[in-house]
Amino acid sequence: MTERRPNYPGIIAGAIVLFAWGALWFTVLSSAWLAAVGKSKAELDASGFLPFVLAFVAGLFVSYCFDNMLWHYERGDAVKGLQVGVLTGVCIFGAMLVNLYSFEARPIALILIDGGYGIIGFALTGAAVGAMRARANRRAAGS
Repeated sequence: MTERRPNYPGIIAGAIVLFAWGALWFTVLSSAWLAAVGKSKAELDASGFLPFVLAFVAGLFVSYCFDNMLWHYERGDAVKGLQVGVLTGVCIFGAMLVNLYSFEARPIALILIDGGYGIIGFALTGAAVGAMRARANRRAAGS
């Protein structure tokens, strides 16, 4: 293994991918999501831009975590990132979501919408971070 260095371009790229995925996912499913949450668009709009800023910062943390996990593999590339993303999406994000939402008596539609966002989002983010980590490793090997 090489010296551990965060791949900041990959971390930022992963956060952008997760943010963009969330924008697409929740735009397409906005009506169903709003109904499952039990809120109106106007109620959520009252929060301003803060949720978007927090979502991006959270995406940076997720991407940093994936970058750190991928460093431990000899082959930290897009495929390995996808695998790590699916595994953490299902086994950590999905499992905790089901745990919390079941005790909160949340609707199954909300579990599926939020779970789908997280699991697919983690897979896409892991793939992006992995691709950027592999690119950085190729550059370092060529130097």
